[in-house]
Amino acid sequence: MESDLAVYACALSKVFAYKCAAGRRLMEVFGGTAGVFNASRDELAAVLRGGDGFVSQLLDPALLEWARQEVAWAGSHGVRLLTLGCPGYPRRLADCDDAPLLLYDSGTADLNAERVLAVVGTRKATWHGREACRSLLGALHDLNPKPLIVSGLALGIDGCAHGAALENGLETVGVLPCGPDEIYPHQHRELALRMLEHGALVTDFARGTAPVAFTFLRRNRIIAGLADATLLVESYSKGGGLITVSLANSYNRETFAVPGRISDASFAGCNRLLSRQEATAVADTGTIPLALGWMPALRGSVRQQLFRPGDPPRRREALRLLQERAPLTADDLAALMQIEGHEASVLLLELEMEGRAIADGSKFFLTL
Repeated sequence: MESDLAVYACALSKVFAYKCAAGRRLMEVFGGTAGVFNASRDELAAVLRGGDGFVSQLLDPALLEWARQEVAWAGSHGVRLLTLGCPGYPRRLADCDDAPLLLYDSGTADLNAERVLAVVGTRKATWHGREACRSLLGALHDLNPKPLIVSGLALGIDGCAHGAALENGLETVGVLPCGPDEIYPHQHRELALRMLEHGALVTDFARGTAPVAFTFLRRNRIIAGLADATLLVESYSKGGGLITVSLANSYNRETFAVPGRISDASFAGCNRLLSRQEATAVADTGTIPLALGWMPALRGSVRQQLFRPGDPPRRREALRLLQERAPLTADDLAALMQIEGHEASVLLLELEMEGRAIADGSKFFLTL
């Protein structure tokens, strides 16, 4: 029975690979994939109005035969088939209207990890972009639980993100723009093999699907959909990373961007996002874990650094409150410390100038 369900899911995914919402609608109407393939032509046509081509494909016996071969191949190659609505399917991705009906999953990573961060950027990464990527992911090493890092296995920032994750003991997932029977790009074959042991490779494309411009755009929705937040490390004024951030915003996920000098074309996309307030600026290595509420696990390792010699009592109290209750506005701090609003503003400004606090709009976080 389970094998039959996998065959039905595989077949439905093939027909609606680029019309996922329509396939999802059929599953809802007919109570799952098996119900779809037990429906009559008239029943299918009533739901897929104007979709005679889809109906004919669903009723073609060759479709299920193809799907049986696909399922058999997956089973013989250790590839899991994750069907939308079934246990194991990524819950964050399932919340997206355009979620794939089926995922091919190779590896060991839990796609429903407690914390997931997508990291994307240009293929033409500069030294500055790579260093920023390594530094930001390196700072996540001491988190407990450690976040899962998702990217697209592409050259440049993607590959750097996967490599930095592995170097820091973080599992990492690569979303492929091709079928599960190919690793793309070929230059990252060794990296991909390491990821299978400490992460995963996933795709929604069937065997034999070649990487073309459109498949790269399609896979970007999975990168954004798998994660709690998306980080754009480096991007020119146009690029796939910007598309992934746009998708993440459409899913109401957090987005971050590393700011660059206005003279650096490779950071033009990041700077544009920040100027439009479409992403949060990454001020330092603490920005992302603080904003996502991942910092409490780090407090034990930084507590000894909270105060500095010479800190007056009022500043120490402000630091303690930021550590325990961030984010705080100046009004919040004033109320907690029972001081005037302008005094709280001065305290926060001093801490920000010293690099011990960062501001996201009117809210302040501790950075240590």
